Amino acid sequence: MEPPSSKKISVLNETERSVRLSPLRRAVMSAFVLHGKPDAHACVLLTSDEHIRELNLQFRGIDEATDVLTFPAGDFAGNQLGDVAIAVPYADRQAKARKVSLQQELGYLAIHGALHLIGLDDQSEEERAEMVRQMNLVAVEAGLKPDLEWASLLHGETQ
Repeated sequence: MEPPSSKKISVLNETERSVRLSPLRRAVMSAFVLHGKPDAHACVLLTSDEHIRELNLQFRGIDEATDVLTFPAGDFAGNQLGDVAIAVPYADRQAKARKVSLQQELGYLAIHGALHLIGLDDQSEEERAEMVRQMNLVAVEAGLKPDLEWASLLHGETQ
């Protein structure tokens, strides 16, 4: 199978950390294609813990850093589904705790954000289980290792 085009996925790395961007584009595009949105567009921001903390406070009223935030574009945005922000230092700590590479963790966070943009949620245990199942389907399609135990870690801990 030919990999999906990733030209519709913009990735902006505002960190000093060198990160391969094409696997992130492939991960997000794979989520869109597998969920019937092959023409979807999105932007992924790789940022600092401080910036994501500011975004989390501004948009969710939560004054702490987090791994990933999503900003859906709304019903009138056409093919632009929205934006995903990922805190690279947070993802790095989470990758170390999970004993996976940073690239693997960033891929899963990008997929998680993309699935939120297409409407999946993870507020209940059932929704969380379905989110992880869908994340793994997309991850395998995008060339990542399956991680059936994936979950956001570190929340509530001092960073």
